[in-house]
Amino acid sequence: MFQNPTRDQVLALAGLFQSTALVHQLATRDDHDESALAASAVSVLRVDADSVNEVFGSLDDLRLGCGSLANLVGGRAGDASRAMFQYAVSMHQIALRLPSMDSVSESIHEGLSELAGRFLRADELVDDSDENLEALYESLAALYSRTISTLTPRIMVQGSEGRLSNPAVVHRVRSALFAGIRAAYLWHQLGGRRWHLLFQRRKYQAVAGRLARI
Repeated sequence: MFQNPTRDQVLALAGLFQSTALVHQLATRDDHDESALAASAVSVLRVDADSVNEVFGSLDDLRLGCGSLANLVGGRAGDASRAMFQYAVSMHQIALRLPSMDSVSESIHEGLSELAGRFLRADELVDDSDENLEALYESLAALYSRTISTLTPRIMVQGSEGRLSNPAVVHRVRSALFAGIRAAYLWHQLGGRRWHLLFQRRKYQAVAGRLARI
């Protein structure tokens, strides 16, 4: 008998699927969930958090991810599901590679620690103005480009060429990808495995659905 997924595992997986939903929104639509993106970006900076709750903040910050996870594993995501699952698989693959890439991992940790000192105070944004969020996304995107983008295979984002040639959109996409990779690594640390999504999908769907309604 399979063990039920823990709440922490589901929260980490919701963080991953929140990122996949954001990447899809950013690449294909003129609107996206900016509050969810800001929350995901901040989660990346909490490098020394002691718990999953500290990484992701309140459930409100993960509502998009919980809903996306429940819909995807329940087969209710529609045409977007294939692209979002592929993003999730790619993020998970990179997350598993990073521990063996010492120089890249060190650069990421140093970079995120520097950004946390610049943008966070007591684990919250020092300034949540539009200008400061733009600076955060640009900084995360630059760190992503220097580190994760050097790894192969690279994550290929599918969407509008016009949108994906917009620097502001690119910064947001890379920030979302960064958050997804962090969440995927955390999910793996907590015992999550890809085959769980096949054999425990109903259990994940049930827990994620409950969390989305809280």
